Amino acid sequence: MRQINVALAQVKCSLSNKEENVRRIIECIESAGRKQADYILFPELYTSGSFMHENIVHLAEPLKGKTITEICKYAQKHNVGVVLGFPEIENAKLFNTAVLISKQGEIIGTYRKIHLFEIEKNIFEPGVDCPVFKLPEGKVGIMISYDIEFPEVARILAIKGAQFILVLGANKFPSHPYQDVYLKTRALENHVFVAMANKVGLESNALFVGESSLIHPLGKTIHKCSNNEELPVLSINIEETDIARGNLDYLKNRRPTLYAKEDNHHT
Repeated sequence: MRQINVALAQVKCSLSNKEENVRRIIECIESAGRKQADYILFPELYTSGSFMHENIVHLAEPLKGKTITEICKYAQKHNVGVVLGFPEIENAKLFNTAVLISKQGEIIGTYRKIHLFEIEKNIFEPGVDCPVFKLPEGKVGIMISYDIEFPEVARILAIKGAQFILVLGANKFPSHPYQDVYLKTRALENHVFVAMANKVGLESNALFVGESSLIHPLGKTIHKCSNNEELPVLSINIEETDIARGNLDYLKNRRPTLYAKEDNHHT
């Protein structure tokens, strides 16, 4: 059995207050370490808040800037890997980014949000890669919020070998009921575990509802949080992804040549 313990940081974000948000990140890492978590997953754009519009550039940092460097030190100190959302700046361009940090405090890699929602298109550049990261416990992929509403990213990650997809959420009232449907569908159709850490509480005039979840490859809910702050640490056996495929094996029974032909025909 290859067990992985993941903490879901369902915590309130302070809009524009990077210092306070970093304090909460460190606090959560320390708590996750005491609870024997292997990794802790934070929501989308947690260092800055979501509704910044053009002001977000003032809170953006390069990947190896002050904030991520500090978080790396605490990851190493507490032996907890971290998946954290932040506004990244590179060559004067902004990205909605998730960084994956190892238990040793090293940057393993990043994922940049591919599907940008409404006003995001005027602020961020879209990501262009779907990386899969090989961890000691198994292979993981990352998606950010709106990405879960498109089947393509999760499917690409699964084809590339991902067994566990980590989602940085920012789903709010009143559209939050759809979150559960998308998470279960992405897990079931790709035979993967899916975890989402969603924001909770008010941010500007948006109410984030929490309900962070861990979904089994068979589409069953392993855990679903409430509408308040929580930091559950949940255990999974990554090998159950192979068992979940069974006779259905959606990946093996795909018809990619046909899909490509039809896609080219209609573009």
